[in-house]
Parts: sequence; C-alpha cells; structure tokens
Amino acid sequence: MNIVRISLTALMAGVLTGCTYSVEADLTAGSAEAGPTAGTETTKAPGSFAEPFPERLFTMDRVSVEPAAGDDVIPDGPHHKSAGGQLTVTYRSGSGVTAGQQVTATGSQAQVSDLKGALDWLTGKAGKPAGARTDWVPVSPGSSPAAAACQNLAEGEGTRCYWVDADTVGYLHMSKEAAPYIPFGKTRIALEDLEEKR
Repeated sequence: MNIVRISLTALMAGVLTGCTYSVEADLTAGSAEAGPTAGTETTKAPGSFAEPFPERLFTMDRVSVEPAAGDDVIPDGPHHKSAGGQLTVTYRSGSGVTAGQQVTATGSQAQVSDLKGALDWLTGKAGKPAGARTDWVPVSPGSSPAAAACQNLAEGEGTRCYWVDADTVGYLHMSKEAAPYIPFGKTRIALEDLEEKR
C-alpha cells in the first residue's frame, strides 16, 4: 500500500483549513463481507469495534489487545453509552524507516442518540491540554454515518482523535512518527472492518 508522506506542517494546514464535519445520512455503510482472519475461525460483523482486529495496520504489527483500563476508558455521556466492554488495541512498527510508528485505539459498541452531540461532548470533556498545537478539528471518518475530530498535541506527543458512529464510540492516539502518514479515516475503516464510502 502506498502511503503518501507529507510534512506535519502540511498535515496541520490541511486539517485546519480543508476539513469539515462528515455527519452523513448514508445508512447503507458497513456492508463489507467479513471473512475469517488468517489462523482463526473467528469473524466479526462489519462496523464493530471487536476482535479479531487486523494483524497489520499499514506498516505496523498488532502487539496487544486488552480490556481498556484507567484513563483509556471512554466515559459515557448524555448522547452515548457503552454497550459492552471496551477494548484497547495497539499497533507498532519497530524497525526500518517506519520505526517508532504506533497507533493505540480504544472503543466499544455503544448506544448513540446523537452523533455530533456525542462527539462534541467527548472533545469538550477532553479539552485542550497545555502545549496542544490545535483545537479539536473535524476530520473525515472514512465511512458514514459517523463524526470524527482530531487534535494535534504538544510537540513530540502525536495526535489524538475521537469518533462516533451509529453504534460505536472510539478514541485513537497516533505517535508523532505515525501522525503525519496515517490517515484517520482509513485507520477507522480497518479497525471496524468497514467498506470505504467515497
């Protein structure tokens, strides 16, 4: 897979100037077929944040899947409530030109009454930490209906994102090495086994 390499400055400029909320009413999303993952008979419904997760995500290998704990747990809000146990999955690249790239995602199936309301509540609760280079900026969720926003953290701390769709809430953190090269929408599509909508 070709990954377009762009500078962090270009990424930030694009995020800050060219992105709009993608809360769409396409209710046919998530129709990709789920096939067995290599080495296992387990399958999952497309659109679910559940095992099995892909063994590889772009250039990174899956290194762990575990129940979310402590600060990794996504809080319930007035427009969403977790409908099951939350999982945290971590991907990392340890060698070559992509060494240091890491993506950690936490999520669960959820009851969601208002996509934008839930996203606004989550990002408002998370706030803007000291040194953050941007506020929360709406980004493409990759497939609809969904809403997503990301924030560039302090220099060296990477980027974090929240997303909400009809039945899932999720949080993603990308290391500074990964953030300029890993597209959020394609990452969400891979984690939830969705079909990309153009």
